[in-house]
Amino acid sequence: MGWLLRRYIAHRILLLFPTLLGITALVFLMVHLVPGDPAQVMLGERASAKNLAKLRSEMGLDKPLHTQFILYLEGLIQGDLGRSIKSHDRVSSELLARFPATLELTLAAMLFSVVLGIGAGVLSAVRRGTVLDYAGMTASLVGVSMPIFWLGLVLILLLTQWAGLFPASGRLNSHIYFPSVTGLHLVDSLLAGSLTGFGNALWHLFLPAITLGTVPAAVISRMTRSSLLEVMQEDYVRTARAKGLSQGPVVFRHALKNAFIPVLTVISLEFGYLLGGAVITESIFAWPGVGRWLVLAVFARDFRAVQGGVLLIAATFVTINLVTDLLYAWLDPRISYAESAE
Repeated sequence: MGWLLRRYIAHRILLLFPTLLGITALVFLMVHLVPGDPAQVMLGERASAKNLAKLRSEMGLDKPLHTQFILYLEGLIQGDLGRSIKSHDRVSSELLARFPATLELTLAAMLFSVVLGIGAGVLSAVRRGTVLDYAGMTASLVGVSMPIFWLGLVLILLLTQWAGLFPASGRLNSHIYFPSVTGLHLVDSLLAGSLTGFGNALWHLFLPAITLGTVPAAVISRMTRSSLLEVMQEDYVRTARAKGLSQGPVVFRHALKNAFIPVLTVISLEFGYLLGGAVITESIFAWPGVGRWLVLAVFARDFRAVQGGVLLIAATFVTINLVTDLLYAWLDPRISYAESAE
């Protein structure tokens, strides 16, 4: 059985490479098909034809598209995503500087959505048909239907402008400082032993995380409820109840683990969506992450920055799916054995 599981894991990892290659090609083509001349953007509208031709040659834009793609792949293998047209800095360096902010926001939003979503879904399933069930499902319907940009603006209006409880932008106050090790302010503040910095980072993180995590929490809640209700009708759950087990052990020891596979699918998909959906949240709260950086790159027609940012998000999404597949095999070994047998 261990050999079959290792074969399943190796098979999933090998599939990762052609997937990433296809994503790279697709992103490259989409970015290069967008109207606009990067050389014109860099030099301005009054640039001479001679200067434009020289810059295009230096950037490799005068070469055939397939040649540009091969050169891009060669750089990508070496970890080089090119230089930003706007800032002239390496795209990889700018992504590394901003990705921790996006990752911290996404992880905080996922923690909020998973705890709230699973808790509300389990409560609704256990109290099916009661006022708690109807209230939870109504709240989840409102959460799914609520636009992120509208929720963010409402939270800023209520909790920042009127109540003055939370800041409307940024990650830290200007007078707070601690050494940056991981780029995650909550982690770095604890490593530095700065409880003031940890509290300040958490204070700034609250509104963006709630805004970003509300829709996933509603989706996870509805999926948890429906999956758990289905599992609780199984024979082994009725047998556990017949043996005299109380509601808690029946739900959490027997039913919830078997109902968790579809919930895990939703969590992994929502995590990937949050990395891309953080574009809106980061723009609203001026959060210095990859999403806001991508928006500014699009406005500046910085195709290399856009290409690198989209590729990073796509690669992260694919990696999350790979980890989810491996978790499937851990939760239900029959999945790995069936895949290996094929």
